[in-house]
Amino acid sequence: MDAKKAILNRRTIHFFENKKVSENIIKDSIEAANQAPCHRFTFPWRFYSVSLKKRIQILDLAIDIKSKKKQIDENAENIIKEKYLNPSHLLITSQILNKEPAIQKEDYAACSCAIQNLCISLASDGVFSKWSTGAITKNPKTYEIIGLNAKIEEIIGFIWIGYGKNLPKITRPLIDQIYKEI
Repeated sequence: MDAKKAILNRRTIHFFENKKVSENIIKDSIEAANQAPCHRFTFPWRFYSVSLKKRIQILDLAIDIKSKKKQIDENAENIIKEKYLNPSHLLITSQILNKEPAIQKEDYAACSCAIQNLCISLASDGVFSKWSTGAITKNPKTYEIIGLNAKIEEIIGFIWIGYGKNLPKITRPLIDQIYKEI
């Protein structure tokens, strides 16, 4: 698939089939991510492929976090389990932290570009993804589970990867609403 078609076909998927994506596709997408533009050549992105054992630990933490906010029933718990266990892969993406705030901001932009490259590469292979953040990505126990030092690198998202169910139809703004000649 050509680049433009992959960009136009890329979608965030919330529900995944329980079907494995090949490691070659994953590694190709990481290679594409690593080609992202990067001011100052800091290459601040890191990607961690999370094993099933670690995913189950993160799932247990997610259920614990949700249940502290509100009572969750068996149906809600099953939805959370499907979210964590159905996707073929869970990548945790982090950013190496720079001491300079301006460089940290530039580095976050570079990481975002890397994630977009990853997602477009996946889309070119007919694979879907979802970049998610939230309480689970900020929780100190998540850092413990995957062995990251929060003083050195910050989790900037979970990237869920797999074959999608219920592909969304997105209505984008018209070009004349987002582009002006001045």
